[in-house]
Order: sequence, then structure tokens, then C-alpha cells
Amino acid sequence: MNNEKIQLFLLPFAGGNSASFKQLTELLDNRIEVISVEYAGRMSRHKEKFITDYEKFLEDTANYINVRCNGLPISLLGYSLGSVLVFDFIIKKKIKGDLKHCFICARGDLRDKSISQRYHELPNDEFLQKLINLGGFDQRILENQRFLEIYMEPVRKDYIVWSQYKYREEGNKIPCDTTVIYSSKDPLSVNAHGWRDLTEGNIDFYELGENHFFIHQYYRGMAEIINGHLGKYM
Repeated sequence: MNNEKIQLFLLPFAGGNSASFKQLTELLDNRIEVISVEYAGRMSRHKEKFITDYEKFLEDTANYINVRCNGLPISLLGYSLGSVLVFDFIIKKKIKGDLKHCFICARGDLRDKSISQRYHELPNDEFLQKLINLGGFDQRILENQRFLEIYMEPVRKDYIVWSQYKYREEGNKIPCDTTVIYSSKDPLSVNAHGWRDLTEGNIDFYELGENHFFIHQYYRGMAEIINGHLGKYM
């Protein structure tokens, strides 16, 4: 224990933005400097164009993080699409700073190609139903067609990004301790325990919730997990 702070960068799911983690961040230890990553085209970056090329998306998001690194040790938490980016940041050495811990949420072993990488090809009604089936969809959005169209635009753009991801057998693994949080009822978290083969540090697993978007109902449990693990670095 050295009473030092740590930076925690939160990377949201497809269609998500910096507000996606609001309930979670309010419960985190005040020694954790939390930065919710904003993808291009939304919230504070709404004047920018959406990025649909995977490598450009990865580079842009890495730059967003790097300019906010302030010399403190860092931790990365990715949720679904965010977990994909976290893994690629590390193996492609895109992130500056002293990385202490990674949190992988709602994403199965990346060596297995996911059926969700084809969702962007579906007609609007089928694509929407796939998302509804993942859980966590606000009924109020479905009742307002104009708002639904606005809501769905970044989701589809991000699924186009996700469709381009390819796991490369580069012999690189996550070097630091890693925590995997998942729901066994989430079809996008199949073989979550496969992350054990993609890490070099200690790894632990937490099963949480009833669907892909367990963050909406179990943010208190997630906060306890995060505080517990990052506490050892402060």
C-alpha cells in the first residue's frame, strides 16, 4: 500500500458512450481516477464522424487514452466491444503508461469467431431483435421511432467495427493480472474461461447477472470487484 492513486479507463460496449458507466463510477473508490472513454461520433465528440474501420477505431481510441495518461499507474476495463479493444491495445503496444490490471467484461474467448460479428448484415428489424435478446434494452426507446433510429446508429456502426476484428496468433498475452466478469447466460461470453490462455498474470473470474448487459442491474457488484482488485495498487 502506497496511498497512490490509479487511473481506470472504461471502454464501453457497441453503441455505448461515456455515460454508460455512470452508475458504476459513482460507487468506485475516490482514489481511482476514472476516465470513461468516448468513442468518436457521440456525446462530447458528437461533431466528429463515426469511425467504421477497425484499425482506425483502435488507433483513435488508444490516442484518446494516451493523451489522458498523467503518469499514474493505469488499469483498463473493457465491456464487450471494449474488451476487444483492451486486448488489442496490449498486444499491439498501443497504450502508454504502467499497466497494472485489466478487467474483461461480457466477452468470451477472442480466439473463437463470434456469431455477433455478422449482426451488422441483418435488416433493421432482425438486428434490433438480436440486441433485445441480449437484454438490458430500455422499453421507452422502442416506443419512440425517431429516438430509436438515433440510438441504433452508433450501435450498428460499432458492430461494423466489431465485424472486422480478427484474432492473430502473435504469441502475445495480457502481461498483468486480469479479472473476467461475465454471465453464463450471455451468448457473447461463450468460453469466458478461455481468457486464461490469453494472459500471463494472475486471472480470476466472476459470474454475474442474467444477460449480456448485467452492468445495468449489477453495477454495485461490479464496483465491489473493481475496488477490491485496484485497492492493492493504492
